[in-house]
Amino acid sequence: MNEVLFFKTFVLVGGMLVITSIAARINKAYETTLESILTIGGTFLTLFIVWNQADVFPNNLYALAAFSFCIGWSMGPTITMFGESFKFRKYRQKLGLKSKTVQMKKSFWGGDENKKTVYFYVDSPEKTYEADSQEMIQVYNRFKQEVLTQDHDPYSQKWQNNVFFALVATTLSVFMTAGIVYFSETDFGFLGSFLFFFILAFVILRLFKAYVIKDSSFSMIQTIGGIVLFTFYLIYDFNRLEKAMARGDESWGTAVDLAVNIYLDIINLFLLILEALSESN
Repeated sequence: MNEVLFFKTFVLVGGMLVITSIAARINKAYETTLESILTIGGTFLTLFIVWNQADVFPNNLYALAAFSFCIGWSMGPTITMFGESFKFRKYRQKLGLKSKTVQMKKSFWGGDENKKTVYFYVDSPEKTYEADSQEMIQVYNRFKQEVLTQDHDPYSQKWQNNVFFALVATTLSVFMTAGIVYFSETDFGFLGSFLFFFILAFVILRLFKAYVIKDSSFSMIQTIGGIVLFTFYLIYDFNRLEKAMARGDESWGTAVDLAVNIYLDIINLFLLILEALSESN
């Protein structure tokens, strides 16, 4: 079995992950809306250049570096957002402020009733507050003053532990899925069609989560589903790598294609695990 493709692919994946981690540490938050728009646009532009220059060395390396830097630049604010959500939940718990899911009016499509998360104090559970209520705005303002503006907030170490756990879980998932492919004689190519439809459903659910269904339990189910989805994507892409190696393929184009897909599997898996930890009790 030809190992040149294996070496190329994982050198590329490793380099991209290093660049991504550096960019994520540099940019913790977007300064302006324009910066976020430019980052998203830059990500798609550099990805297009990657596919266009995949076979051209060393242009493909420059394009991959730029693409992974853009991903890291957007990951920093995402991780910060997850961390803030985690710390705010811990802060609410300290105040005796809990959340629950309530049913609202029927949806526009006439389906099941919409659900949303509301908040209440333990000592007066009959009175609830929506996320945009004056009470919750005041609680959040106090949270920013007492926690986010401090150099060493009381929840920082717990959040760092979550980030470390997500890194370990992602690493173990990579080795586990690679081991499944290596030691199994099954051709996992059949997963391709199923995964394509599942990822379309996943994207639709993400949009529902962002704009329609404000329900914490739905959010957690959707996040766990995403973790399972990208774990299977790792199996599928490692199987593609194994078959390409068996064919004796050493081309840069194949290495770049596989590296980008495995890299995106790892990034998405890490972020989803971190999101689940930020939402979990």
